[in-house]
Amino acid sequence: MVQKDIKAKILQSGSDIMYRKGYNGTGIKEITDAAGIPKGSFYNYFKSKEHFAISAIEFAGNATFERIKATLNDRDKLPIERIETFFSEMVGRYVKEMKFTKGCFIGNMCQEMADVNRAIGDKVDYIFRNYTAMLSACLREARESGAIQPDCDVDKLSEFIFNSWEGALLRMKASRNSQPLNAFMEILMEELLA
Repeated sequence: MVQKDIKAKILQSGSDIMYRKGYNGTGIKEITDAAGIPKGSFYNYFKSKEHFAISAIEFAGNATFERIKATLNDRDKLPIERIETFFSEMVGRYVKEMKFTKGCFIGNMCQEMADVNRAIGDKVDYIFRNYTAMLSACLREARESGAIQPDCDVDKLSEFIFNSWEGALLRMKASRNSQPLNAFMEILMEELLA
C-alpha cells in the first residue's frame, strides 16, 4: 500500500474513533489498531496525537466542504432552495444514520479542545470560516436575485445560521431527538430566509 493510502486509512479509522470517543478518550494504539498498522508506524505520518487531531479535523472538514460546495453551487436550483436542500440533507443524516448521536465531529473537537489547545482551535476556526464563506456566497446570490432583503448583511446572516446549526446539533445530542433540528429548519425557512 502506498504511503498516501496508509495515511488516509489512518485518518479515516482514527477519525471515526475520535468522533465517537473524543480527543482525550482516544489513544494512539486504538488508532493504529483500527488502521491495522503497528503503533510505531503512526509517527511516520503524524508527529503527535495533536498533529493527528489537526489532520483529522482537516480531513473531515474537507469532506463536508465538498458536500457544501456541491449543494450550494448547484445552479439547477435557486439559492434559497440550495440552502434548504443542504440543511435538510444534513438533518436527514443526523436523524437516520446517526440516530441523534455524535453531533458534528469538528464541533465536538471545538467543544473539547479549542480552549485548551490553540492549534486545534485555530484549525476548527479555519474550517468553520470556510463553511460560512460558502454559505455567504449563496446568500449573496439570493440577495442579488431579490430572494432576500437587499440590505441584508449576508456575512452576518451566514454566521448566525451556521452558529445556530452547531447549537442545534449540540442540543440534539443532549435531547437525543430531532426537535432542535426541526426548530432550526423552521426558523431558517420561515423567518430567516422567508
